[in-house]
Amino acid sequence: MTAVQFEQRRQDGREASILPLINVVFLLLIFFMVAGSLSVTEPFKVDAPQSISEGTKAAEPMRLLLGSDGQLALDGQLMDEGELLAEVRLRLEADAGLRVQLKADANTVGNRVVLLMEGLRQAGVERLHLLTLPPSP
Repeated sequence: MTAVQFEQRRQDGREASILPLINVVFLLLIFFMVAGSLSVTEPFKVDAPQSISEGTKAAEPMRLLLGSDGQLALDGQLMDEGELLAEVRLRLEADAGLRVQLKADANTVGNRVVLLMEGLRQAGVERLHLLTLPPSP
C-alpha cells in the first residue's frame, strides 16, 4: 500500500468511524465483568420461609472518626470533643445496646486515641470497637 492509497483511505473515514464503536464495546465488556463479580452466587437455590413477625431491625452503630490533625466526626458530622461526648451520652441513654465504632487515622498520636477512649468510657461506652485494617502480606 502506497502513501497515497493510505491517505485516501483515511480521508474516506471508514476506519475512523468504527473506533467509537470499539471503545463502547470494550467499556461494556469491562462493566459486565465488574458487575458480574460483585454479586455472590450461592451454590444452590434456597427459598426462605415467610414469617408473620417482622423481627427487630439492628440499629446502625455509631461511627466516630478521629483524624490525624485531631478533628472528630460522629456519623459524618464534624464536632468538637465536648459536643461529640454529649451526643454519644444522649444516644446511649436512648439505646444502651448501641454499638460504638472508632476509626482513628494511622498517623494519630496514640495518647490522643487513649484520651478519647477515656472520654467515651466516661460518657457511658462500655464496649468500643476499634476499626483497623488487616496486616498487608
